[in-house]
This record gives sequence, C-alpha cells and structure tokens, in this order.
Amino acid sequence: MLDKSFREICDDIKKDVKDTQLEIMINANANLVNLYYRIGKTLDENSKWGNKFVETVAFELKNTFPTLKGFSVSNLKYMKAFYNEYKDDAEFVHCLNCAQLPWKHNITLIQKVKDKNIRKWYMKKYLEDRYSFI
Repeated sequence: MLDKSFREICDDIKKDVKDTQLEIMINANANLVNLYYRIGKTLDENSKWGNKFVETVAFELKNTFPTLKGFSVSNLKYMKAFYNEYKDDAEFVHCLNCAQLPWKHNITLIQKVKDKNIRKWYMKKYLEDRYSFI
C-alpha cells in the first residue's frame, strides 16, 4: 500500500531536514577551511611586507568585518601555517579530509601530529566515526 501514516510522513520530513542541515554545515565548514587556506597563501606570498604585516591585515579585517570572528592575529598565523603545511598537497585540502574537519581540529592536528600520514589517519578516522580525538 502506498499510503503512509502521518507519523511516517513527519519522520521522513524531519529526517530530510536534519540531513540537509548536516550537509549545509559540512559545506559551510569546507568553504571556511578553503577560505582560510587561501588567506594563508596570501599571507605567505606577501610576507615581504615585514613583521607587522599579519597584525595590519588582522586590524583591517576586524575593521571591515567587525561582527565576524576568526580574523585575530593568532588565527591568521594559523592560516599561514595551515597553508605552508599543505601547499604541496592542495588537492587534499580542497577535496575531502581537511575541508570536512572543523578548523580547530585541523590546527590541533598540525600542532600535535607532525607525521602527515599519521595525521591523515586521524582525519580519516574522525570522518569515519565522527570520533573526537581532541
């Protein structure tokens, strides 16, 4: 029979809403990680401007986007470090693993796990199990 109960219809709609919310969050996170990678690249390529360059960029971004978080001096330095860590493996960043991990997870892995193969294992494990290793 094609008829579904009211409860089944509501459950299907709820599941669709939850699945879409998760997809939106994953896509938003991927876009943010990729933005941070591009900012890190720009910072690295323009380091000729000297020691205060990152601080000045942070100041400019805070003035332009006063309600946004994530553009502190320390986070900009993390972006630069993130770019430098993966500049030879950019496809890895843009495809799945790095882009699906929250920013804090990416930075913590770079700081604590120096071996890239082990780091990739942690990323894969997190994505498989949504296992919080931090």
